[in-house]
Amino acid sequence: MKREHGTERAVVLGRQIFVDLWALLGFEPVVCESPRDLPGCYARFLGDEVAFVLVEKDWFEQTPEQYRKMLELRKKPSWIIFPNIEPGME
Repeated sequence: MKREHGTERAVVLGRQIFVDLWALLGFEPVVCESPRDLPGCYARFLGDEVAFVLVEKDWFEQTPEQYRKMLELRKKPSWIIFPNIEPGME
């Protein structure tokens, strides 16, 4: 998908199933199955062109504390904590 210059990105980060569902709506997917793997994918969603990052609540809460605090203090991107997606939810 080609972005125009100056266009901000919406990123979804987390487990494959969560990321795949939001990618269907046009969010840029970043698969990171375990919050402990965050340091390896951290650089992919930082930058002025990223408006917000969507994550599951439990995933974000399991992020290593040093990263979680750093992310919460950043002004941009905004972090949107979404309720967990559980198999068999109705």
